Amino acid sequence: MSALLLISSVDHAEVAVEQASDYLVHHRRYGGDPAQRDALLGIWIRRELDADLPTLFPCGEHVQTCGCAVGDPTEGRPPAVPVGIRTSSSVSGLWSLCWLDGSALREAHNPHQRRRLILDVLVQGAAPAASLPGAFFPVFAHTDSRDTVHATLTELGSRYPRLVATHWYIDDPEQGISGPCGTTSAGCRLARGTATTRP
Repeated sequence: MSALLLISSVDHAEVAVEQASDYLVHHRRYGGDPAQRDALLGIWIRRELDADLPTLFPCGEHVQTCGCAVGDPTEGRPPAVPVGIRTSSSVSGLWSLCWLDGSALREAHNPHQRRRLILDVLVQGAAPAASLPGAFFPVFAHTDSRDTVHATLTELGSRYPRLVATHWYIDDPEQGISGPCGTTSAGCRLARGTATTRP
């Protein structure tokens, strides 16, 4: 599955990334199959966190937790979504780490295609026109080359010119999330919806 970190405000970004990073490292270390680690594909600054985003239908066949009749488990179910939240973990309304699934994500062949789907289906559709620029920060694997990162940022920046920030994060399954990173050797910080380099 793919993961997306939602943060309610840039004011909480530094602590939210640190807390979510610790949680994600712990989850990967002690929960589930380490050979199938979830890829964190982006960090989205969104005041409402995961409210009003599409979710996958949680009921299995013959389960009544959503009120479905045992004889007809499909009755009353919403239509399947191409990308939706399977499950999420949240802390005090500051951040929410969402695991995403859906038919479109399962058909995507690599993290870049999955990131584009998330932007097309979830982020771009739910971001109000007046939202701050640079509200979505791509997250890359620690094994991605600098050329891959820059090519992806160029493509995303041209496709979503106001939405995608020029800085990014790195996700290492053992070390967690680091960044934001930029094109200079100086450290970076978030400011007013975008990442900027420190003076």
